[in-house]
Amino acid sequence: MVILLCSRVLKAMDVWIRLNSTTAGKDKLIRLMQYLSRFLCHNLESKKNLRDHVARLKILESSFSTFRKFLRLDKSIIILHGALRTLHLPDRILRVTLTLSRIYQTFFLLVDHIIWIGRIGLYDIDKEKWSKYSNKFWLGYIILNLFRDIYEILRIIQRQVRCQNPVPCLYKNVPFIRTVCDYVPVTKPVFQFAEEHKDVFWDSLKNICDIWIPLTSLGHTKLSPGMVGLLGSVSSFAGLVAVLDPLAKLAPT
Repeated sequence: MVILLCSRVLKAMDVWIRLNSTTAGKDKLIRLMQYLSRFLCHNLESKKNLRDHVARLKILESSFSTFRKFLRLDKSIIILHGALRTLHLPDRILRVTLTLSRIYQTFFLLVDHIIWIGRIGLYDIDKEKWSKYSNKFWLGYIILNLFRDIYEILRIIQRQVRCQNPVPCLYKNVPFIRTVCDYVPVTKPVFQFAEEHKDVFWDSLKNICDIWIPLTSLGHTKLSPGMVGLLGSVSSFAGLVAVLDPLAKLAPT
């Protein structure tokens, strides 16, 4: 019993060290706590006897957000340099989606730096205007990542189709219907897909959850702060999985 407990403690310490040894790991961990704070804050807000706790959670969430912006101060240059590398990818779809997503991410981070400067009081800025710019660039970045995820999923399905007999389909002479039929193999359960294609699954889950956050901030959807906090927590967890498990990280990045 003691040996088992010590083993679990050592594993937990190993995970903690691995997360804190990289900037990406720290960012994902703090992001998870940031959105969990928002989720808890929204769910406790209606209880009058917990107003002090809600106020503290709001301060905590703001502190986590500001600290993450500080961690990303030099990341825009790194991302832009990464865009120069993806220009040489042999796959045309990956070349376009990854390069454009990095350009959008670079602009998103540059605006994020400006917001951080305004938040700590170094320069007076129109926070609402710059937040809109930030969310627009973030939304473009996520959409491009989702295109890439869809492309990866279609490639997986295409490989499966080649190993199986095509599903019988009527009207095979109609190009659109023929294309759809070609990409409808006998699908496996989601959990099997997640196990066999960890990288695509976790990246897709992260982007599907993330896209609702800028959409809500820009007013295109009307999700509650609690739902935004929940989606942000799930996407942050998916990001943590990719940091901890190399097989769950989609490449090229």
